Formats: sequence, structure tokens, C-alpha cells
Amino acid sequence: MVKAQLIIKNAIYFAGTTFKNGDIIVNNNIISQIEAPGSFTGTAERVLDGKGLLVLPGVIDSHVHFRDPGRCDREDFSSGSVAAASGGVTTVIEMPNVIPPPYSAEQIKKRIAIGEQKSLIDFSFYAAAGYDNRNNYDEMKACGISAFKTFLHAPPKGREAEFMGLTAENTGELFAVLQKAAGVDGRFFFHCENESLINELEKQLHKQGKEGYDFHYNSRPNVAEAQSVATIIELARATGAKVGICHVSTAEAAELIKRAKADGLDIVAEACYHHLLFSHADIDRLGPYAKCNPPLRSAQNVEALWKYVTDGTIDYLGSDHAPLLADEKKSGEHHIWQAFSGIAGVEVMVTLIVNEWHKRHLCQKQMVRLLSENAAKAFGFYPRKGKIAVGSDGDFTIINPSVSRQLSIEQMYSKAAVNNKIFEGLTVNNTIAYTVSRGQVVAEDGKVDMSLRGRGQFIMTNRGGVKNA
Repeated sequence: MVKAQLIIKNAIYFAGTTFKNGDIIVNNNIISQIEAPGSFTGTAERVLDGKGLLVLPGVIDSHVHFRDPGRCDREDFSSGSVAAASGGVTTVIEMPNVIPPPYSAEQIKKRIAIGEQKSLIDFSFYAAAGYDNRNNYDEMKACGISAFKTFLHAPPKGREAEFMGLTAENTGELFAVLQKAAGVDGRFFFHCENESLINELEKQLHKQGKEGYDFHYNSRPNVAEAQSVATIIELARATGAKVGICHVSTAEAAELIKRAKADGLDIVAEACYHHLLFSHADIDRLGPYAKCNPPLRSAQNVEALWKYVTDGTIDYLGSDHAPLLADEKKSGEHHIWQAFSGIAGVEVMVTLIVNEWHKRHLCQKQMVRLLSENAAKAFGFYPRKGKIAVGSDGDFTIINPSVSRQLSIEQMYSKAAVNNKIFEGLTVNNTIAYTVSRGQVVAEDGKVDMSLRGRGQFIMTNRGGVKNA
């Protein structure tokens, strides 16, 4: 008798529209059978008992920065993918602001090679979509990348190499980007903050001597995001480009997106979990260690944003994993504006979302779609990823929902774990029992099999993404 690659017995698994109970069999990296519980009599190289556990389609993190190449001292594909696997993530979509950014087909191919050499789990990329390289979009899409990313400001001083081919510096350049995007079979994503408004507010706050930790969120108010999102919506409407908004953090921006969807605009929206769990109070308490862009918002805004998560306006959730050196955070302990922005939270995203879902008594089906299915659809991976069904990849995030534990920096794999003071000591009601990537257990109880680094595959998109995933 031929052994199966993996059997998950007695699995309570998400079957697209509901949770079911069964035995899941994986062969040659894909799900080959799903049988009634206890009915499969074959053997396998690895057998997992799913009793008491929750088996989800492998979680997709739509927004990570692994800094590879160019800033591997902060993170690289090896450490970043290990951190992701520890936290139950089976596929990551990596952002383009590395050195050099993937602004051409040649650079994308180099990044694919780096990922396949180092990554523990499967991955895809955003390509850099700036004004200057807009004639490269078609050749980059032909490489199989998932999406494109544009920043709506000039390259930050001293970081020009990191933003090469990534920026549209004014509305005219942005319109030209979207004109070009309309003819490309891909979705174009945007970091939406009005930089000129932010710069003016920073000048005013400096002049007034208001340089406490609240400097960060006072210089980046809700309107800086909402105005920028409104511009993207109107230019997308005028050009016909398919667009997406990264890390939506304000209720005002979410409302604009909701209305645009109702009007038939082809737009998707991502929220990052820290904007749903943390607030101004955490910046006031931790300063640079809670600094990210867009900033954490008011407690009132956090609650208002949840409405758009539960009503379907937000399509999927990501981490915006943004690792930095300890000194790059510590430099802002006295003046927060001197610190770099970013929170390195890929390895606690799933457990914190599951914990919050339980606290709020929300629908688990919707949680699964936000963590996996909808991102797979939006980025063109579905049904290979994001689904537990015969023929899909054997990717599973397996949760133990009955174990209470405290999060600890010492247990984290990211090179930037020392900066994760915002997570230290938080109590959660679950643990990641197993992370399974293409039928292989890569992490168990959060402990990663480090010998498996380099087994990750580049996942090519099968189309430009499903409308309003």
C-alpha cells in the first residue's frame, strides 16, 4: 500500500461555506481526498490528530516587508519566512521597497531566486509601479507577480535607492500611472497618505514645540488618509484601472471604499490587524515601539473600523510586517519623529485575530475568508490557495482554541523581535498547533523546523485578481 504524504484525522475544517468534520489526505503536495471522519484506512508519512483543533486554509499574509535584498540586517527571506511559519502563515506577499526594488522583469527574477533559495514557505511579490518605470508594467506582470504597489510621494531623503520606481510624486504622475495600469492585467495598490498635508502639520507641531509621542498621530490625521483614498478612487473611476488600498486605518477611508464598491468600482481593501487592536493609547505608552504608517488611530476610530471589517468592505487582513534595527526604534524614545516607522508582527497576527474574534463573538466563517480565501481570490491564487478542497494545495493553519498563553518577545523568530514591546505579555486564548505548507509540517506549537528553509515556492498569479474579492 502506498503511503499518503499527510493525513489530518478528525479534522474540523472550513469547507468554503461551513465547517465540516472529516479526514483530509494530502499526496504530492495537494489535497487528494477528503473522507468521512475515521473512514480512511490508509497510512501516511505523517498523521495529525485534529480532534479539538480548528483546521483553516493556510493563512495568507498580504503585506510583509522582508528587506531582502538590501537590508538583510533588519530581516531577510529566511528569518521573515520562519517568523511567518511560526505564526501559522503559509503564504506571504512581499512588498517592493527593497534595494533595489523590483522595478523591472530583471529585478523581479532576481527576487524570485532569493526567495526560492531562502524561504521556508510559499511567496509572491508586489512589483514597483512608479511613474518613471510605467513602461515596464507588462513585462513585470508576465513574470507572474501578484500585484503592483505605488507610494504617493517623493522618495524620502536618504532612502532614494529603496523607492526607485515606486513613486508618483503628484496627481499628474499618478494619473499617468493609472492610465497605464488600465491596460495591464493586474491590480495596482496604493499607500494612501497625503504627504504634503503631513509635512505641513509636522512643521506646525515643531514650531509649537509639540513633540511628544502624540506628535506622530497628530501629524498624520484621518483626513490625510481619506483625502488620498478619495483621489485614488476618482482617478480609478476616470481610467478604469483595477486598484487596491493597502492598510486602511480610518473609518472615513473605509466609507469611501464602501461607496465606491456600491458604485461598481473595481477596488479591494486591506486592513492590518494592529489598526484593529491598538490605538493612540499604545503610542502614548510605548512611543516609537508603537509607531507605524499609517499611525495607530483613536479608540473610537478602531471601533468604527470594525464595522467595515464585519460588513465586507474590508476584503482581507495583513500584518504589514516591517522589521527594523533596535537603534532605529530607540532613536525615537525622546523624539518620536526621529524613529523609523514599522511593527514586525507577522508571527502573532493569526493568534491575535483569532483571539479578538472570540472576544467579539464574531462569525468564524468570515474570519477565515479575511485571513485566507479573499486574499487568494484578490491576488489570483484561488483555488490553489485559500481553500480546503480536493486539488488545492495542502496548506493548513491548525489552531488549538483551548490553550491560554502569554506572548513573549523571547519566543519570536524575527530579527526585529526586540522591538515588539507592543505584544509583550498579551494573553491569548489559542495557539498555532501546526503550520502545514504543501503537505509538510513546517512548524509545530510555534517551533519551526529550521532545516526546511529554502523549500518555499514562488506562486504565480493565474489572473489579475477577482473583482471585489
